[in-house]
Amino acid sequence: MSRTISVKEAAAALGITPRAVTYRLEKGQLKGTLNKNEFGVPEWRIYPNKEIMAGLTTQPETTPTTGPINFEPEDVVEAESVDGPEGPEAATQTEPRFATEFQSLVEQCVRPLVEEVKAQALALAEKERIIEDQKRQLRLLPDFQRQAEQERQHAEEERKAAELRALEIEALNRQIAAMEEQKRELEEKATMAGVLSKDVEELKATVEKLQTPWWKKVFGGS
Repeated sequence: MSRTISVKEAAAALGITPRAVTYRLEKGQLKGTLNKNEFGVPEWRIYPNKEIMAGLTTQPETTPTTGPINFEPEDVVEAESVDGPEGPEAATQTEPRFATEFQSLVEQCVRPLVEEVKAQALALAEKERIIEDQKRQLRLLPDFQRQAEQERQHAEEERKAAELRALEIEALNRQIAAMEEQKRELEEKATMAGVLSKDVEELKATVEKLQTPWWKKVFGGS
């Protein structure tokens, strides 16, 4: 079973920085696995190659953090192959898995910014729409003013026409009242004429009676 060491231990053995060790892991120049430690933080565990083994032999036998580091020749793993409990396939999947986790972390950081940018873009688009609508209304303002003036003139003409019709109706009512008054007077005159005609007939009969000769009265002549 191949043993692994930490990034710090590999950096001390190679005489480089831990970031340089991580860079070699990402480039496939070193082999290792990226797993979460007991705190849930992703952590590289490196399979030592010959260069690391040579560096480890020059280091003290113990370190303040890991204790004795004893590796046998069969624990040496070059970058071309990994003979560990997870097999070569797991080693080759280390880099894609790290890339996936890194991408997920980036997405978590960038997503709020993307959402904010989208919200700002929508707000900007809404403002532009309002501005365009206001510009369109300003362009149409002369038409609105002309239409309002036409409607005002039309309303004024209708008002004058209504007043004229009211005057005409009032004059017609006066004519009707006058005609009714004339009719009433004519009816009264006709009634009076009828009475006078009757009186004339009676008077005429009386006159004719008075004009009858006396002898006709004696002998009953008519």
